[in-house]
Amino acid sequence: MSKKRMMLIVVTIMITAILGGVITLFIIGRKIEINTNIKLDGVSEEIGSVLYYASFAANSHNTQPWKIKLDVQKQELIIYMDKERMLKTVDPKNREMYISLGCYIESLTFAFDTYGFDTMVKYSNLMGTSNEIATISYSKRKNSYIKEKQIKTIIRRHTDKRGYRLDSLDKNDISKILANFDNIYYFENDSKEFTYLKNGTLESISKQSSDIAYRDELNLWMRFSNEEVKQKKDGISAEMIELNGIIKALYYLTTNHRNASSDTFAKQGIDTTKKQVENCGGFFVITGGDTTFDWLEIGRKTQAFWYLCVENNIAIQPLSAMLEIEFYKNEINNYLKLKENAQMILRAGYVDDYGENAKVRRDLYEYVTVINSDN
Repeated sequence: MSKKRMMLIVVTIMITAILGGVITLFIIGRKIEINTNIKLDGVSEEIGSVLYYASFAANSHNTQPWKIKLDVQKQELIIYMDKERMLKTVDPKNREMYISLGCYIESLTFAFDTYGFDTMVKYSNLMGTSNEIATISYSKRKNSYIKEKQIKTIIRRHTDKRGYRLDSLDKNDISKILANFDNIYYFENDSKEFTYLKNGTLESISKQSSDIAYRDELNLWMRFSNEEVKQKKDGISAEMIELNGIIKALYYLTTNHRNASSDTFAKQGIDTTKKQVENCGGFFVITGGDTTFDWLEIGRKTQAFWYLCVENNIAIQPLSAMLEIEFYKNEINNYLKLKENAQMILRAGYVDDYGENAKVRRDLYEYVTVINSDN
């Protein structure tokens, strides 16, 4: 075989390999589409849609820690805590679990309203050992219609982990939003309170990242391939940490559950947090009491507040690590001169492209039990 022909074969093989690699990166890096099954036996498509959109509620690590018992005849559903989805290391008192369930309750009422239903929420006996959280009754309004604008709000609401613009939030936007709530505070990025929250967040993340139990728990909820995301339909996918295209592909090709508890992975998390807190307009702090009822109400307030932020194009990311470290938890209220305990710390700012929810949500039949009280 001539040298020229040999060279041609080598070049052809190299080009084929490169093209194959590029195609592989493209396939892995393209946006994943999750097909959540919203069909439930004996349940209308409309109620299925309500339950689906309700599941877009904010919740820690995207654990989706709820179970539902739906009585179609009574037109009511009971919400339960799914204890198998607890975060026992980072959330030993279930404070964030109850806040997540509060977010879900508010998301349910918002989704029902979107489809023309009135709702009434009744909390269960939260002092007992039961997993039962609340009962929501619903009834269709006359001459109701689907509020398409609210569906867009639901879809757009997501945790945005990118860098935001550095300009502080417009005072009119802040006033318009905060007029709807008590005990929510805003600290813009040129204030001493912002610097305190920024530095405290970094120190808290660094402390948590040095704890192997914390790393292992986070690892349980990380997803490192499109296949894993499609199979589990929960947890933190590449899209949810703002990785797309070739960056997403390289992340999935180089990171897995074996190395996600390593020092290297932990350092990457710290570096990412540093970029986040240095690139935003300010912090919101949501305060409240420390009973399970209070935490549910704080969750409802957080979800409702977030919807208004969406409507005003303000990106949000919860960064509440300081509240998970005893030193800061005991100090933060005095430093910020808060009337009640800090319960949520939210990074906030404007972005040029708002984006939308990654829609990584479980099939309804996995957590909804349908009963018929007439039988």
